[in-house]
Amino acid sequence: MLFPTFDFLYFFVTVLILNWFLKKWPIVWRLFLLVASYYFYSVWDVRLLLILVCVSFFNFFTSWSISNKFLGLRRFHLVLSVIINIFILFLFKYYDFFRFSLGLMLHEIGLPISLPLLYIMVPIGMSFYIFRAISYNADVYSGKISSIPSPLDVLLYISFFPQILAGPIMRASDFITQLKDGGAKKIENLWECSSLIILGLFKKLVISSYLTIKITNDVFAVPENHSRYVLLLSILAYSLVIYFDFSSYSDMAIGFAGLLGFKSPINFDGPYLATNLKEFWRKWHMTLSFWFRDYVYIPLGGNKLGFFRKYFNLVIVMVLAGLWHGAALTFIVWGFLHGMGLVFTHAYHDLKGKPAEVAGYVKRIFSILATFVFVSSAWVFFASNDVGSAISYFWFIIKPERISESVSPYIIFLIILGCIFFIFEKNILRSFNSIQEKLPVPVALVFIILFILLTFELGPSTIPPFIYFRF
Repeated sequence: MLFPTFDFLYFFVTVLILNWFLKKWPIVWRLFLLVASYYFYSVWDVRLLLILVCVSFFNFFTSWSISNKFLGLRRFHLVLSVIINIFILFLFKYYDFFRFSLGLMLHEIGLPISLPLLYIMVPIGMSFYIFRAISYNADVYSGKISSIPSPLDVLLYISFFPQILAGPIMRASDFITQLKDGGAKKIENLWECSSLIILGLFKKLVISSYLTIKITNDVFAVPENHSRYVLLLSILAYSLVIYFDFSSYSDMAIGFAGLLGFKSPINFDGPYLATNLKEFWRKWHMTLSFWFRDYVYIPLGGNKLGFFRKYFNLVIVMVLAGLWHGAALTFIVWGFLHGMGLVFTHAYHDLKGKPAEVAGYVKRIFSILATFVFVSSAWVFFASNDVGSAISYFWFIIKPERISESVSPYIIFLIILGCIFFIFEKNILRSFNSIQEKLPVPVALVFIILFILLTFELGPSTIPPFIYFRF
């Protein structure tokens, strides 16, 4: 059940009405949201719902064990919960990858041992809800969550339907407090929520989907069939695709949750306007970045054990972040590139002393472009089927030109539109808020409906799935 579909519209309108009607009975309200979330998830495959329920109950019971200090095994239960959560994620998402890699390694050393092939379906959104579960147990252990919520609250936190498939990865302490006494009594920032939803639809349908269908899918599948100009243009297009695709889902998730009365953390803050990689990772997929910072980087020692240990930790964290995205060597290479990029960025700042703001208009533009070129080049590994294809992609760019090829003006228009939209996104969002606030409510609703219908009319007949649903 994708956000930009009428099936989801019917589902959400029903949930929205009952959500506000049932708030006078807090337990019934929370139970209803849990049932709605389970229904939303079961539409993808009802068999996967059992895994979600089992993971949720397991993490509730481990959190109860962690919170009971008299048992004297708090750290043991935390480590056990992390190991089992990671094992579940490994079994469903990474087993086949490591089975194949280990098989090749054993074959090379003369041990033709074949591990059994498990025909396992990868549960959609598992990487997101497993990380929510791990952070919940870790926060109970650290005392950020002082009293254990009810099983109903924990189950709802892990499975909350606007966020379960692709985030944001919200912290339990932020979410569960919003369930108290029936949660919010009114919709705060109504017009901002609606703007996030309608602009999210526009980013997904009009920009991301069309660029995916018209250029990036074909070019990355067969780069040898395209000219240097088109290959370079496709890298730019894919950078826009992955941003608009993922940020559109985050925007809509935040908007839908907001209409239900929940405040969510923002997930993107103009990442392609970052002047270095440190800033980029403070602006891109922020809830995941902060998750790795708080639950991996800092426990590894962070920057407290000297420069070289800090650099090592940065590479490890980024390689794990790459592996989190998928069971493929391409994601590991992508993570390693970003890890090394962060090492060089940190080393430069360490040598200079405390990093200062990039001064000067020209220097700032150059820093933004240099960061964007690095990030966009690394996306080639993200978008390619394997490392060999990614390397070949770069080779076809630098080798002597052999193909003359033109590009549809519509693709050029969409890329320019995407760049303009990205640069002025915050202004556009504020403008939509202002327009709706100034209009009478009935007129504002007509404006929203017309904009949504126009967006669907402008979008392609077939909508590609959200990229981050793979993860």
